[in-house]
Amino acid sequence: MKKLVLVVLTVYLLALTSKAQVTQINNNASLHPVGLLNNNLAIAISGVDQTLWVTDATAGGTFQLSTTIFDSGGVVLNGKYIFAGSTAAEGSEIFITDGTIAGTQIIKDIVPGATGSTSASDEMTLLNGYVYFIATTAAEGSELWRTDGTAGNTNMVADIIPGPTSSNDPGKYNLTSTGTYLLFDVKTVAEGNELWRSDGTIGNAVLLKDIVTGLASSNPTSFFPFSNNILFSVTAADGIHGEIWRTDGTAAGTVLLKDNLNGVTIGTPPFTYQLPFLVFFHAFNGRAYFVIDDGVYASGIWSTDGIDGTAAHTSFLADEGIAAGAYSYASAALLNDAFNLPGKFIFPVIDGISRFELWESDGSTAAGTKLFMSFPPNANNNFPLIYVNIGFNSSTRIFTYPLYNGYFFFTANSNAEGNELWKSDGTVAGTSRVTDINPGLGDGVGKNDPSYFYTTAGLYFAANNGTQGIELWKTDGTAAGTTIVKDINPNASVTAGDGKSDSDPGLDFIVNSRIMFMATDGDDANKTDLFVVDGIFNPLPVQLLDFTVVPSNNDALLHWSTSQEINSKSFTIQSSADDKNWQSIGTVNAAGNSAVKNNYSFKDIGVANSGKTIVYYKLIITDIDGKTAQSNIIYLKLKGDKNWNVRLLSNPVRENVKLLFEGVSGNVDFSITDMAGHLLYKNKIQNQNGLLTIPVNLSAGMYILTANLNKDKKVIKFIKK
Repeated sequence: MKKLVLVVLTVYLLALTSKAQVTQINNNASLHPVGLLNNNLAIAISGVDQTLWVTDATAGGTFQLSTTIFDSGGVVLNGKYIFAGSTAAEGSEIFITDGTIAGTQIIKDIVPGATGSTSASDEMTLLNGYVYFIATTAAEGSELWRTDGTAGNTNMVADIIPGPTSSNDPGKYNLTSTGTYLLFDVKTVAEGNELWRSDGTIGNAVLLKDIVTGLASSNPTSFFPFSNNILFSVTAADGIHGEIWRTDGTAAGTVLLKDNLNGVTIGTPPFTYQLPFLVFFHAFNGRAYFVIDDGVYASGIWSTDGIDGTAAHTSFLADEGIAAGAYSYASAALLNDAFNLPGKFIFPVIDGISRFELWESDGSTAAGTKLFMSFPPNANNNFPLIYVNIGFNSSTRIFTYPLYNGYFFFTANSNAEGNELWKSDGTVAGTSRVTDINPGLGDGVGKNDPSYFYTTAGLYFAANNGTQGIELWKTDGTAAGTTIVKDINPNASVTAGDGKSDSDPGLDFIVNSRIMFMATDGDDANKTDLFVVDGIFNPLPVQLLDFTVVPSNNDALLHWSTSQEINSKSFTIQSSADDKNWQSIGTVNAAGNSAVKNNYSFKDIGVANSGKTIVYYKLIITDIDGKTAQSNIIYLKLKGDKNWNVRLLSNPVRENVKLLFEGVSGNVDFSITDMAGHLLYKNKIQNQNGLLTIPVNLSAGMYILTANLNKDKKVIKFIKK
């Protein structure tokens, strides 16, 4: 598992049905599992010599696939691992394995001999049954290639810059698959580094949009899939500021959402470094959220529905109040550590000095975006870190975010107990420390290298009780149920806390119904061992990939898909008008057992004529044994005139707040808040002649006006002189 890189945590929901025992299945090869070929077989790379291994979670089934092929990373396609490998004879090329020694081989020697094509493993992605990667040849330079695992179908997609000139430097393409097309960064003499697109077929690679026209570069990065679009960040034309854009894969549909992003400079002159314009997005209830320095707020929370950059679609939400600099950037990154709950999401906010906090947001109001819980400053700089429970499919790389028995876990510091494990149901009253693992001020859990794994029997995680070092622990959310699983490195002769008695477990995958993790038993300080937690761990019946709803005439059309199903029986569709009272409106049979993607749909007939203004939907997923799981909640607005609008007659406002109505009939709910979320004005007003003056006295400053009409909302940020 990646640890602290908060966007890539590999976790499954599993059911433990027997008492856990720990078994060592490999000693001192420093094996790191990197992918699942299937539920019973995993690929691992040795940290000792980069050789390729396979494991079925038993000692006898864990062995080296080749002594001459060295692996630098890859992806799984159709039950086979395609990777950037190298040999002494062939150099760096593209390789494949099916998990057997005989099936581990080169796919194609793109550059014959020992030179190699220098394929970059960090530039691999999947699309329509092919792996796309970057390879370099003397004749074409570095270009986009693809393979389906056979030599005959391993070809260059396009020589984007004809001849030996590369279309970019290896490792800098930011190659991204949307599921229907590819996006990547190409560097040309005429346009600089700009956004390119390919449908993956041979010969298809085109400039999607020259965002910064001329020789200057936009350097597209931070690609984030959202609502059938891709959000991304670029460098602005001045080369100093950043911008946020979105694309639907067309030039016309590639539009600016937010400009004037300030970058972050770290270091002390003359040794300074400008951080790239990376933007960290989080999706919640149909909107994407991001924290930026917009020149007004160094850590302002913004949100977008991805349509365009107008205030109606991309708007300021609230200010975290972090001063400009590296910590505002760090706090922006922690938006990736957000946990979605019904009606809100929770995320950390830090400044590295005095603020170590969890915040909550309803996603729509400044007043609803506020401090959830604060923790004291500490010398170890322990900040709250949420153990986000992410379900991951190694083939599709799609994530889901379930709770454990209604809770999520996180680490936080207190003055009396140090940094320890906490749990929360999303309410302050339901948030508490689980137990003081390391009694007193000692840290029971560390922030720098967290490792954890959710199961339906509890959370497996790394912890230190102060006497046995960092070892494997388990909790069911109670103090009595929080216990060490095994002291894997029982080196009692050394001083606790010096690192020599730590097994330092790194939790990875479920393989053959056993939890697999790396650790060291202490016999070699420079090498790690591979262990499993024995027992029967079963995945929940369905791994849900997506769940959407769109209007279709007077009906609501629901779509969802799964990446795999085990003993699945049915999907029960439920609806609600208030997100509280639910009723079942239909059932769709499930596939039963499947390792491929399955698509489902359901039509809620005539819902547009039901008189409701909004309708919520969720799925109840049932397996053959009667166990159930619940999807996330989605919604569809049924009423609201999209042609109506409210405009300020002047911005900045110099005296009264004067508004102009367009396409409005009936009552409109108005509110004005300051940037701290304090409500200054609220009233329901009848439109009479299209003009309105709001009777509110405001001091000089910035404010937010919100107008609601039939559940449709307009938000305007304005300045009072």
